[in-house]
Amino acid sequence: MSSLERVWPHYSQFRQSVRRFRPSLFLPALAAHTAGLDPMLNNGKPRHDGRWPWAASAIARDSVLYSNEFRHGGAPSEADFTYLYNLFNASADLEENPTLSEIVTPLVYEQFGYGESQFEELSRVWALFGDPSLGEPIAWEEVFGMGLAEVGRAALVLHAWVVHNRGYIDFALFDAPHMQEVLRRVAPRQELEALITHFTTTIEGARQLNAEATAVPKNRQRFAFNPFVTRPLIHLGGGGVWAPQSMLVSRAIFPPNLYYVGMKQWGVCFAENLGGRVEQYVGRQLRLIAGERVRGEITYGKGDKSVDWIWVAPETVILIECKSARMTLGAKAADESLAALVERSLGKARRQIDRTAELIRNRHPSFADIPPDRPIVGVIATAEPFYLGNAHLLTEFGEPGDTPSLVMSLRELERFVCFEEDEATDMLLQVLSDPEKRTWSLASVMSKLRDPGKNKILERAWEHYQFVDPLSDPGLQ
Repeated sequence: MSSLERVWPHYSQFRQSVRRFRPSLFLPALAAHTAGLDPMLNNGKPRHDGRWPWAASAIARDSVLYSNEFRHGGAPSEADFTYLYNLFNASADLEENPTLSEIVTPLVYEQFGYGESQFEELSRVWALFGDPSLGEPIAWEEVFGMGLAEVGRAALVLHAWVVHNRGYIDFALFDAPHMQEVLRRVAPRQELEALITHFTTTIEGARQLNAEATAVPKNRQRFAFNPFVTRPLIHLGGGGVWAPQSMLVSRAIFPPNLYYVGMKQWGVCFAENLGGRVEQYVGRQLRLIAGERVRGEITYGKGDKSVDWIWVAPETVILIECKSARMTLGAKAADESLAALVERSLGKARRQIDRTAELIRNRHPSFADIPPDRPIVGVIATAEPFYLGNAHLLTEFGEPGDTPSLVMSLRELERFVCFEEDEATDMLLQVLSDPEKRTWSLASVMSKLRDPGKNKILERAWEHYQFVDPLSDPGLQ
């Protein structure tokens, strides 16, 4: 037995403790508990007392998947929840001599998503997946029974509904006098009812979703698929409909989840459409800061292509390669697929940046108007975060290419382009020349700088929801 096993309880002990309670009693109590902790009620700020939202999500998952009505535990108390949080936080199922990546990667992907801004994520839902001018329009009506703008608006209303109603979907509220103005001016009843139906599963349905999901290794069960991520509402028969983790309600249509909705509905055609959309979206963001100094890909030789975008700034040339690939559930759990997935995405992008940089330096005729007299650096723009993409000390995330480059998610790019051009390029060059900072995420670097203000593309996208100004409610920021 290793020292790690002697110090920390196994995850199975946490799961067994959750299983003591009947789901019919446990899940409503958990719904009320998480609604009370939701940042929407706490000025948009997360708690820092160990009652982490990712732990609550795991508690909900293990109850619906592994408990049953023959358990003897009654309704859980706050003391019971505190015990479960503490046990979860202490649990670990590590192999003998785990790598640093095997320890860090799952924790990062488990936790970081809960810090995302609702304004940014929901705005990107429209800006990337809904804007018909980015590519072939996507028929979201086939999935939700309404357009994407209506889906985003309804998701926000439902999130507020469960938070202010102790996690419960009280259908009687549809007929309450004080709700009629909301239904008339914010989100029509039929849209809310349609999204409730789409978001709702049963215990049997949740278990079926789990059976269809990619399995993770036995010692990675803490990071396994969670059916509440895609179906955040649970119908408990006579017990009604509940949201066991209120934060997952609006997150169910955040871009990472919407991607899988599209893949399930349309498959490869959706993936190809999205790849083109990501590329065009990145170009639009870059033009916010650099205008006509941003050029599209260049075809050379016998149909070969450069990186997707070339930004000729006054002090540097920045090569941007776009990747719509994303981390799979297994890779997020740091299973054996992680290194190969990173190589197919980030590794390929680094080689493409190096090839384009070499063509510019060698004065290839197709690149004659790209100045070779200034530093050339690269950016890999990813549709979803590769949180550790710059951390080359983790071998699974690949070796750096010959051209100094950073991995930058769309979320980071959206903030980056809000700076002045000289400010942004200076930041990029300084980071890439710093042996420590170039291993950080760009979000960490920018967090120490001034607030550059709102992204104009995201602000325009938010307007499609025809909802209240997000700044009027701190819970929506």
